[in-house]
Formats: sequence, structure tokens, C-alpha cells
Amino acid sequence: MTMEKRSRQHMIIIALIGVIFGMTIGYSALSSVLKINGTSKVSGTWDIHFSKIEEENKVYVVSSTSEISGKTTATFNVDLQKPGSSIEYLVTVTNGGTMNATLESIQGIDEINAASPIDIVYSIEDIAEGDTLDAGDSKTFKVKVLWKATSTTILNTSKQATITLDFAQSK
Repeated sequence: MTMEKRSRQHMIIIALIGVIFGMTIGYSALSSVLKINGTSKVSGTWDIHFSKIEEENKVYVVSSTSEISGKTTATFNVDLQKPGSSIEYLVTVTNGGTMNATLESIQGIDEINAASPIDIVYSIEDIAEGDTLDAGDSKTFKVKVLWKATSTTILNTSKQATITLDFAQSK
């Protein structure tokens, strides 16, 4: 073998060793695990609750009651006299915590309106899903109960409803 051929083979071997060495280092770099340790502290208080329920605008109401039965759950029970009867409840929800809240859902309205007697209808005004309640603020909304004036017959003149507002921390 000539000196030139040997020199060329040495160069090829050195190049191959360099490529293998580079691939080994690259694989090591890509397969290493990165660990990050740390702690964080989140502080805040969550206190969304109904603070008050008041009756208002009673029209032909035999009897009515309301009760705060959970932090954001209230039960209403009305006994109405005749078609066209109605009552409004002013309900105040308060954010006594330090975190802002968003109303995710209102539960109970659809279920109670589908139940008998269907001519007595509950509705909510002045609050809706997506509304925010900032820390320290209060919001008053209406729960209305109406015996439809177009009703011709009804066997039961009373209807009870449990309504719940579900809040989540604002993003």
C-alpha cells in the first residue's frame, strides 16, 4: 500500500471517529432530564354567599317563604291565589373573599319550570352566566314567580323551587 492510500485511510478513520464522537455527545445532550424544583404560595379566601333575600311586589299571594339553604343556594315557596298572581324576591349575593368570581351557571330554574304546575313560572333577572363579582362586592338580582294570566285551570296553587348559583374563580 502506498503512503498516500494509508494517509487517506487514516483521515477517513479519524473522520468516522469524529462523527461517532459528535453523535454520542448530541444524543447525551438530547436525552438528559431537566429538573426544576421550587415552591410557591398562593393565598386568598373564597367566600361567595347569599347575604339577603327580601320579598317585593306581591300580587294576590296567599303565602310565601324564602330560605338561604347553602352558601349560594336558596329555596323559595309560594302559594298564589289566582292567575295573574306574582311575587318578586330581591336576592343579594356577596363576595366576602379576596378573589374575583365569575358566575358559571344558574341551576334549578329549568327543572322547576318543567315541573307541575307549569303555569306557575320562576325566572331570574339582573344576573346571568358570565357575570363577574369582584372581591368585596355585592350584587342584587330578582327571582320572579308568576302564575300566567292566561291559565284556565290549575289544581295546585303552590310551587317550591331551589336555585343555586355556581361561581368559579375569575381568570
